[in-house]
Amino acid sequence: MKKYTHFAVIALLMTLLFACKKEETVVTTPVSNSLTAIYQGSFTAASHPTTGTVTLSKDAAGKKYLVFTGFKTDAGPDLRVYLAEDLKATNFVEITNKVVDGTYQLDVAATIDTDKKRKVLIWCKQFSVLFGSADLK
Repeated sequence: MKKYTHFAVIALLMTLLFACKKEETVVTTPVSNSLTAIYQGSFTAASHPTTGTVTLSKDAAGKKYLVFTGFKTDAGPDLRVYLAEDLKATNFVEITNKVVDGTYQLDVAATIDTDKKRKVLIWCKQFSVLFGSADLK
């Protein structure tokens, strides 16, 4: 019986190891030079190393974007970018279900209250784990 238990544990560990590979085929928008910064924050690690900065910016028409600069985090099985009211993802809004390293911008829907949702969370949805966060100030 122990033999099968060990096999099950090894199979589970192998599944988790390979499930943690980050999606590499994500389309991101290059950063526009004509954006005005509203708020900015630096990422800090929670359960995984997460670095870089994020800026909530707007264009001349008032459209908002999250601009990631020098962003880097560990790979995860189901990473998301959330805007939320706190680090527990209270009243969060999902910005994207694909998280990549680098410098790029993401659209923020006009319906999102960015005066209340000023925490940018890198969240593993599958395991409800906060990888890292930034306070927009």
